[in-house]
Amino acid sequence: MSRVERGRIQVLIVDDNEDAANMLAVAMEFYGYQTVVAFSGADALHAVQESMPHVAILDLGMPVMSGMELARRLRQMRASGELLLMALTGWGQHEAGKASRAAGFDCHFVKPADPAALSTAIEEEAFRRRVAASG
Repeated sequence: MSRVERGRIQVLIVDDNEDAANMLAVAMEFYGYQTVVAFSGADALHAVQESMPHVAILDLGMPVMSGMELARRLRQMRASGELLLMALTGWGQHEAGKASRAAGFDCHFVKPADPAALSTAIEEEAFRRRVAASG
């Protein structure tokens, strides 16, 4: 996927750690993606209504509304195939990955996630969806 193609993909980054969220946004912008940052589940719900991102990278361990709850709400708001949901967490146990998939996540990454790996996952999903749409 070219940088121009990535520039059409909007990525929502949600993490209550503002420094971590902003640093990930800068890294994803380096790869050519457009980014929107939110620091809470409530802010993320508002951002999704305003910007309609293609990808959401959600921290699971947020206070008030966890990333798991946010994922469930996002899946209710939009058709489940429209939004690529990526879990980002310090919880690396196998059970955490199973729980994130049950909550509607497409991918599970352990912090600190490599931005190149996140970009690769986005590109693979974009390719899979293009193939599915063509036929």
